[in-house]
Amino acid sequence: MTEERTHTLVMTGDAGIKSAKDVAAVLHEAIEQNARIEVDTQTVSAADITTVQTLLSARVSANARHKTLHMLTPLGAPLQAVLEQAGFLSPGQEHLGFWSATPDQPAGH
Repeated sequence: MTEERTHTLVMTGDAGIKSAKDVAAVLHEAIEQNARIEVDTQTVSAADITTVQTLLSARVSANARHKTLHMLTPLGAPLQAVLEQAGFLSPGQEHLGFWSATPDQPAGH
């Protein structure tokens, strides 16, 4: 049995609505080619709610393929700001663990 390697996907630049198709395509490719993906957003220069939706969708897609997608922390400042403003980091939020350093829970909701 071979050891599963973790692929680190470094997101850079504008990850908002202007680049949504490109961001989704890069995430899709990473999921297709790897069983374990960690997403690094430290060099993202712009993010919006589309970024959040794209990442959550990628997580669901990975889980459906019995793969894992985790966010590396700390999150990039633009993504962190969007998550805070939209309430995604509030206690009790369904996806709170996905954005934090705690292990990701399988999507089943």
